Amino acid sequence: MKLKIVFPFIAGLFLLVLVACGTQATPTAAPTTVPPTAVPATDTVVPTVAPTAAATATTGAEAPAAQEVARPSNSGGAGEAITLAGDPVSGGKIFAQNCVACHAAEGKGGVANPGSDDGTVPPLNPIDDTLTSSSYLTYAYNLDLFVEHGSKPEGTGPTFSMPAWGNNLAPQQIADVISYVISLNDPTLKPVVKTSLPVPDGIARPSNPGGAGEAITLTGDVASGAKIYSQNCIACHGADGVGNVANPGSDDGTVPPLSPIDDTIKSKEPVVFAYNLDLFLEHGSMPSGKNPTFSMPAWGDKGTLTSQQIADVIAYVESLNK
Repeated sequence: MKLKIVFPFIAGLFLLVLVACGTQATPTAAPTTVPPTAVPATDTVVPTVAPTAAATATTGAEAPAAQEVARPSNSGGAGEAITLAGDPVSGGKIFAQNCVACHAAEGKGGVANPGSDDGTVPPLNPIDDTLTSSSYLTYAYNLDLFVEHGSKPEGTGPTFSMPAWGNNLAPQQIADVISYVISLNDPTLKPVVKTSLPVPDGIARPSNPGGAGEAITLTGDVASGAKIYSQNCIACHGADGVGNVANPGSDDGTVPPLSPIDDTIKSKEPVVFAYNLDLFLEHGSMPSGKNPTFSMPAWGDKGTLTSQQIADVIAYVESLNK
């Protein structure tokens, strides 16, 4: 049976993470553009939080309830911010301008929120422990969902709700705030970003830009993914993803195999593996070369596959690389 998880948020515990008082202040920091390759390196540490996208993808089973990760009430996937190196010093300034009124200095909390179930704005220091992780990317991903899309706490009429800062802050600013909040809780955890290393030393990324989609928040079904793969992907990547399909005009001359997949894409960290795959599926990619015969379609951007179907394909490809 194919299951879809929309992770329930922990009522009254962290529904206002990174909340700012109802009025959104105008950001002052200038947006910063970072190359698509500037992403957290593929962490191989097993996460301390519950698996999100693909941790249970190969079985289709839900994560144990006791390990559910706090999620915002508003839906949406991670934004570009988690592909950027955050600056905690800049993030501290943005936090002071936009967040301190509700979360207090250094995120210590204690600010009243009448009408919410808990009656207060949750602290960020210490932060809800289901959001923490020994993997910087997982940690940033968990925080980014709240910052990008906002959240309304449970209650009869909460005074303060989390704004969708993705509409008002640039991705680099959000990355900076995330870095600041992480530094409040774990000063030793730093983003590992490679901006100039070529593939294969760097992380393989598609030629087309864009962030991760909703698919990495869903549980994929391997059996369904295998069917979708056979209908859409097998002609280029071969049966079971073994490759060996010619691609005249490309530098390599062949379509890259998915089994085994590029080592820089694979990760023991489920959310990292799913994220790396999702960028290609969502936005597509043109291989390097004079005139490649085949290129990767933008399955997500063009609406050819739904988010759940993409999650299923991700689960299938991951299963090929166990």
